[in-house]
Amino acid sequence: MSASITLIGSLTLEYLDQFHVWLDARGLQGASRTLTDHDDLVGVTQVILTAPVSDSASLRAELLAMSDSTGIDHIYQSIMLDIHTAGVAVFDMDSTLIKAEVIDELAVEAGIGEQIAAVTASAMRGEIDFVESFVQRLALLKGLNSDVLDGVYNRIEHMDGISTLMKVLNQHGWHTAILSGGFTYFADRVQAQYGMSEVHANVLEIKDHVLTGKHVGQIVDGERKKHLLTNIVETQNVDWGQTIACGDGANDLLMLNHAALGVALHAKPLVRKQAPCPMSNLGLDGVLYLLGMTSAQIRQCLAGE
Repeated sequence: MSASITLIGSLTLEYLDQFHVWLDARGLQGASRTLTDHDDLVGVTQVILTAPVSDSASLRAELLAMSDSTGIDHIYQSIMLDIHTAGVAVFDMDSTLIKAEVIDELAVEAGIGEQIAAVTASAMRGEIDFVESFVQRLALLKGLNSDVLDGVYNRIEHMDGISTLMKVLNQHGWHTAILSGGFTYFADRVQAQYGMSEVHANVLEIKDHVLTGKHVGQIVDGERKKHLLTNIVETQNVDWGQTIACGDGANDLLMLNHAALGVALHAKPLVRKQAPCPMSNLGLDGVLYLLGMTSAQIRQCLAGE
């Protein structure tokens, strides 16, 4: 299908007119439609382009600069996916499906919250190697009683729009997976709560109800996430044009750029710059608008669950 540009934010008729003038000046034309209702808190307008873009990298750079200057998401997609055709959607967990970095929350329980949080933030920005930082941070949790894990999960907020997105994807037969650099103890619960298809995350080593500061098995880093996405797509026999990846950190970039729709949700500056589709003005339900759904269609799906 055709390429598109989706605008998400505080949209006015004046700004939409200005945007179409901007498109015309670059030789781009398209049919515009409003996806949201008047009473929605955030507006979404999608422009389906009538011709392919010759230099998508330059266009994305310009759109990102406009997003930064206006506070309105300007999201270019080289192809449009079809929500009605079952595909594969994979998600990072920490700061994507949930509003926390679990390892930071465990560090708070261990009394070293600030120390580990600073390392986590640096790793997510891509400033230090994820695997090296993961091993170092986990080692600092040695001796933490595993009884705190339930309390940590119970206090974590889930990302806005997660229930809506998962209900709609499940209703349309999509295969959904968590690919997380976090821990299975938490990812398994998120999977069960929202009816997701599978989980791949790191396993905490626990002996006698105490964290050993080590993990079991292979670390789920950026390369592993890309590999897992590929395996899932092949196993499910899904066309690559029907694949979604969503994450926020530098360790998500490989899978974001590998999928047909790679959404960087509330992402760090480096990730916003390098990911295909940075989105900051909606939660996970914003993915449904990128699939071309309207607010009315989303409500209809939820009513028919």
